[in-house]
Amino acid sequence: MKRAFTLIESLIVVAISVSVMITIALLIYSFNKTSGYGQMFAQSSGSASAILREVESLAFPADAVLATHTFAGATYTSTSTSLVLEIPSINGSGNVIANIYDYAVFYVVGTTTAYRLLEAHPFSHRTSGTKQLSSTVNALTFSYNDADFTKVSTVTVDIQTQALVREDIVSDHRREQIRLRNY
Repeated sequence: MKRAFTLIESLIVVAISVSVMITIALLIYSFNKTSGYGQMFAQSSGSASAILREVESLAFPADAVLATHTFAGATYTSTSTSLVLEIPSINGSGNVIANIYDYAVFYVVGTTTAYRLLEAHPFSHRTSGTKQLSSTVNALTFSYNDADFTKVSTVTVDIQTQALVREDIVSDHRREQIRLRNY
């Protein structure tokens, strides 16, 4: 006697198969959404950290915050949205070269892109150039402990980064006070 599937058995198998396929599709969708969110969070958070590391690397050894400095014909001014630093030049061994300076400025172009421009003295071991630090900046603010730039000893950096993942906004906020080397 041959045994065959009944109509009800066939419908049950189809229903279970459809349920399994829907579950797998939802898991894949959920994984992709979580993965994209995680990547954008890492980018936003990493972006804020990268800006802070770069500012620290040049502000810690800096002698002074300058009111203004001209870089290749363009004048930059230290304000709440830009920071101009005078940094003692260093040789290949990392030793300070007396009375020779490098200059750096941190600023935002447009509403989201942060840059660092470095002008190194020809004897300096540092490399001149412009470096993009982030493309997810929502706000970059500098504050100084004195209105007279010749007396500034600390700079407070406040960074807010933001990225859009599908319909969700991922943001990060960091604030750090950095003391210049002579203080």
